[in-house]
Amino acid sequence: MVLRKMKHLFTAFAASLFCIATSAQQPNVLLIIADDLGLDPTPNYLPGPQKAAMPNLEAMMANGITFDNVWADPLCSPTRSTIITGRYGFRTGVLNANTAAMISPNEVILHRYLSNIGSPYATSLIGKWHLNGQTSGPAYPNFMGVPHYAGLLAGAVADYYAWSLTVNAVQTPRTDYITTAITDLGIEWIGQQTQPWFCWLAYTAPHVPFHLPPLNMHTQGPLPTDQASITANPLPYFLAMVESLDYEMGRLLATIPADELANTVIIFIGDNGTDRNVIQAPHAMNHGKGTLYEGGVHVPLVISGPGVTRVGQREEALVNSTDLFTTIVELTGANLPVYQDSRSLVPMFSQAGQSVRECLYTDVEDLTIGHANRNARYKVITLANGTEAFYDLQVDPWEQDELLATGLNAEQQAAYDDLVVNCDVFTGVSRVRSDDFSVHPNPATDLLSIDGPNTWPGSYVIRDLTGALVLSGSVAGNARSVPVTGLGAGIYLLDLDGHWQRFVKQ
Repeated sequence: MVLRKMKHLFTAFAASLFCIATSAQQPNVLLIIADDLGLDPTPNYLPGPQKAAMPNLEAMMANGITFDNVWADPLCSPTRSTIITGRYGFRTGVLNANTAAMISPNEVILHRYLSNIGSPYATSLIGKWHLNGQTSGPAYPNFMGVPHYAGLLAGAVADYYAWSLTVNAVQTPRTDYITTAITDLGIEWIGQQTQPWFCWLAYTAPHVPFHLPPLNMHTQGPLPTDQASITANPLPYFLAMVESLDYEMGRLLATIPADELANTVIIFIGDNGTDRNVIQAPHAMNHGKGTLYEGGVHVPLVISGPGVTRVGQREEALVNSTDLFTTIVELTGANLPVYQDSRSLVPMFSQAGQSVRECLYTDVEDLTIGHANRNARYKVITLANGTEAFYDLQVDPWEQDELLATGLNAEQQAAYDDLVVNCDVFTGVSRVRSDDFSVHPNPATDLLSIDGPNTWPGSYVIRDLTGALVLSGSVAGNARSVPVTGLGAGIYLLDLDGHWQRFVKQ
């Protein structure tokens, strides 16, 4: 019975994907966000780990583009902020997922942007919001520019059968299964639309608490439901939750009339890596969600629908979660190839070799504080305590061989220098934390100037990347500058009373 029901939904959805939209009308856009879904349990990514059965996502893959090199932020709120603003976390200040992670009212979110440019699209946000602060209240999504909001304001539920639904600031306690309820809310809103629409549909699955979903939604079988059994072996419960998300995604898509679905671009993405309690080898357990390792930031992205002619293909171009902002805006008919930190992916829909990025950037301020850059091959993680890690992802995708610890050969050193300097220039990153000082010019030749609060101490310390002291002294008067003429060419850390900034000496 379970397999028959899942197969029925998959068949209905897959058949609709073979319909090619011939209408000249603007496409609908459906963005589906999975919560804490990394590559390891996702079909057709990373051979080796145990996979969830996701026939509806696989149908999208067969009829769309699967993106192989996509970075999100390591946590829920930051990634949602990057998508909805098109801006990195260090710009918006949304760098963690705690209760203070409120998106600023000064930010122009995607829904408001579309409204501001006079877009004819009806827009909504259904499901998990997780961009409220402690005092912003239930009307905050609407205040920020979401015309219709229905879902969960918080980052998680304590029980998938006991949660608080907010619909345009009105809150109601619910006891129905939240994954099903979010689907129903999406079905209801989409069914009411008479004009082109954009629906942001964000599930809470497979975010903790791990549990056994209704049996008709997954293939994991009638597992024990006591907490001791779940704690002892959470993986099958997690996989069941992933499968329940796919089941509900298929149920929603099956309710959309065939001609309307054929004119709908569907975007599926995970918001960050897999929870460390269920992340699978060869990822290390401490390389999952919340970290800057690949297990924390490397996520699935699949896009299908009208205009996507590269069906069944894979795309290796570097993609950041910020890029969905301009992609969605362009899909609605506006010409916006570049906006803030966002680059449109639309050219890739029909033609390979349309890379829009030289490197990727992500950041976090949680248990880990720092940021990471990568190019097509190499990756550097930079933490706020001044430590760095450097990996060759081409030969070491699981980040098990940290190269700085053993010394870099000439080729690796050149790649490292290029990555550190050019990626920071490309992303516009000059600092990790918004309250830190900045330095210029960077790279420097003889004098390094400091911009920051006047309360900084008058003394400084410069260290190389091994942590060794190479220079110390006093900041030069009101000019607040440091002489670096005597330093050899390379990358250094300027330390002002425990606050640091990286700079390059030419």
